[in-house]
Amino acid sequence: MNQLIISEQFYSLQGEGQTMGVPSIFIRLAGCNLLCKSDHWVCDSIEVWKKGVKTEFQDVLDQDMIKRLEEGTHLIFTGGEPMLHQTAILNFLKWFKKKYHFKPIVEIETNGTRIIDHDLFKLIDFINCSPKLENSGEPIFRRFNEQSLTQISNHTKSIFKFVISHENDIDEIIKDFNCIDLNKVVLMPAGEDQDQLNETRMMVVNKCLEMGWRYCDRLHIIIWNKKTGV
Repeated sequence: MNQLIISEQFYSLQGEGQTMGVPSIFIRLAGCNLLCKSDHWVCDSIEVWKKGVKTEFQDVLDQDMIKRLEEGTHLIFTGGEPMLHQTAILNFLKWFKKKYHFKPIVEIETNGTRIIDHDLFKLIDFINCSPKLENSGEPIFRRFNEQSLTQISNHTKSIFKFVISHENDIDEIIKDFNCIDLNKVVLMPAGEDQDQLNETRMMVVNKCLEMGWRYCDRLHIIIWNKKTGV
């Protein structure tokens, strides 16, 4: 079927990861295989991705969005967990190229628990993988998949963005995630609003300096605070 199950779509700036600040069109797909929630960390889009509308391919993007994509705006599939919809995404990208005669710059935001289809993998320009730590409240058998993490690590433009609540989260990365290229690790402070972000930011900055890892803030929260659809 030529449909995507969409929770929301919008034009904004990429707020996190390796392309932070880049104008992007987000397609948030419904559903997730994890339910991240703990005393220190909560999924900031859960109320959105719980719902979705079956949308025909031709109705996913308007003409203004298509023009922006042609000019270099990124197309980001996010969630929830968009890799639950791999066949639909692959079919959409094939349909899009056939109809508009170009392939947009494609980003995938994933928790890294699902092996990515080989044909889809080749069409992805950037993978922003956010593996979940113990601070997510999820048990390791649900949130850790060594095979899929290794696959993502082998992508030329992939990163592993970890949400950090406490200093001991760093020990967990080193202990449990030795299957990935640690040079691709990016640390991001936990915080679903500006106040929480301010509490963890400097600790994470200092850890990045200590470990020689890249730092990433949460641009959308800095600009808009706790708000969806931006």
